[in-house]
Amino acid sequence: MTQTGKTILWDFDGTLAFRPRMWRAVLMEVLNKHEPGHNVDEEQIRLYLRDGFPWHQPEKPHHHLSTPRAWWTHVEAILARAYCGAGFDVLRASELARLAHERLIEPEGYVLHEDTLPALEYLSQLDWNHVILSNHIPELPDIVGALPLSSHISQCVSSALTGYEKPNPEVFRIALEISGKPEKVWMIGDNIDADVKGAESVGIPAILVRTTPAEFVKYFAADLMTAASIIEENSPFIR
Repeated sequence: MTQTGKTILWDFDGTLAFRPRMWRAVLMEVLNKHEPGHNVDEEQIRLYLRDGFPWHQPEKPHHHLSTPRAWWTHVEAILARAYCGAGFDVLRASELARLAHERLIEPEGYVLHEDTLPALEYLSQLDWNHVILSNHIPELPDIVGALPLSSHISQCVSSALTGYEKPNPEVFRIALEISGKPEKVWMIGDNIDADVKGAESVGIPAILVRTTPAEFVKYFAADLMTAASIIEENSPFIR
């Protein structure tokens, strides 16, 4: 894909694609497959996933986790903690965490929203370059490359490999640098704090999608084609 002076930064999970209840669901899938007859419910798992991930403290850089091995060593410990909390011993919890890791990196688990490709195709015809900027796992570029949207995406920036999480301003600056410092930029995402406030903190206009609108959000779109219309209507005025 040829880069232009116009770039859209896209969130991935929840915006372009989705994996329902990503972490909880996968941990339960692993239990259902490898521990049939278990008595664990999803709420038990959820309690142990509320902190510890790098994006839970976006104000703190995590350069020490910016390789796949380091990142997954840290995250597998969180997953193992959840399994221990559900009643498994440390050794078995670690084994289950590794199996969950293997499941989480499989592209087959992700589904594109119905409006993703039409919106990307429409905006590509208007010469917009597309870059994914997401708080995600190290293998996100591989996942994106295996999905039908890959032909529209010029770059894929996963927070796991940058040392910063949205809404930290540094991760947006990294994305802009990778994009070639385009003259016109938008951010599209489904999280008010990470996507909208984060982008606006560095002067990037942002569109909130697929979630409940808030009074202070300037641009809101229920779907991606509406977001595309907002970009087309307002881009001449963006400096």
